[in-house]
Parts: sequence; C-alpha cells; structure tokens
Amino acid sequence: MTIGFYLIVILVLGYCSVNLRERLNLAWLKPLTWLGIFIHESSHALACIITGGRVTGFQVNARAGAVSHYQAKVPVIGPMLIAIAPILGGLAAIGLLNHFWLQTSLGVSSASIWLTFLDVVRSFNFLTLSAWALIVLLLNVGVMLGPSVQDLKNIWPLVILSFFISSQAVAQILALVIVLIAINIILFFLIWLIKSLFKKPYGHYQRSN
Repeated sequence: MTIGFYLIVILVLGYCSVNLRERLNLAWLKPLTWLGIFIHESSHALACIITGGRVTGFQVNARAGAVSHYQAKVPVIGPMLIAIAPILGGLAAIGLLNHFWLQTSLGVSSASIWLTFLDVVRSFNFLTLSAWALIVLLLNVGVMLGPSVQDLKNIWPLVILSFFISSQAVAQILALVIVLIAINIILFFLIWLIKSLFKKPYGHYQRSN
C-alpha cells in the first residue's frame, strides 16, 4: 500500500480531532493539550525559517496557536514544507517522548493499522506512570498533527506525490500515527459522552396549586 493512503487517513483524522476538541470546549482539557499546540506551531515556524521565510509572530496558548510569517523564499516547495511540518515535527516529538518519557512502550512492528492498534492497547498498564504519560500524549496527538484549512490547501501536491511512493518502514510509522490519532478521537468521544451524561437538563418547572 502506498504512503498516500496513510497520509490521507492521518490528515482526515487529525482534522476531525482538532474540530472535536474545539466542540468539547472543556476548560480542564485545553491546558492538557498545550504541548501538542506548541509542537504544531513550532514545527511551522522552524520550517518557515528553513525555507527562507521570516517569522513575524508566534502565539501559543491553551486554546489555540498561530504563526505569522512572510512567504518562504523557496517557491512551491516552501509552502508545502511549512504545511506538512507539523506531521514531521510531531513524528519526531512522538519518537523522543516514546524513548525518554514512555520507556519505549510504543513499538513499530507492522504496517497493518489493526495489528498496530492491538499492540498499543496491549501496552497499556494503568499501574505504571508510563501508561498515564501515554494518555497525556494521546490527548495531544490530534492538535499536534492535525492540519488547518490553510495547511490542507498547501499540502495537496505532496499528498498526490505520496501515492507513487511505497516504503514498508514509513508505512509502519504512519500506521502507528493513525492508531494514536484514532485513540485520541475515541478518548474525546468518551469525554463528550461523559459530559453529556452529567449535563444538567434545561427546563422550566411549573408549580401547581
């Protein structure tokens, strides 16, 4: 299977995760996802500098982030690299966090999304600190990798090109990323479900004499 398939799934799931987080609109959740926003925007800024652009503004808070910059000096390729930078930066961050923070609890062993999902689920041991650290990472992975509308506009040539590229090693890594974002969406859905169950019903009560 080509890299394009995995990339399309990552972009769709990442976009859904970002929008689902916004719809939840929970005050306690947003600070927990600050790390993902920081990595996302830092990746944009770094790619901008590498391609000859100049960063004029950098803002990250618990709700959202933004990078203002001049157009990259490298035509065509520059905007594409800036758009895809959060995926590349997110992959690097996940690798570093997995090595130093999660005690390598995330393994890359299969290009099958389902088998990778089972491996990640089996790695959970809620009696260990690394499992809870993994949950924090899972809450962040959507905003870390998820594209904005502008990113999607600039990234499509790379997506088309990726359908002509096949690599087992890259496919295994991207399968893991898909699983992480999918679990992120599942967590957000469970949070939404719990929020709905405990939401106070609105209504007016009329007292009868």
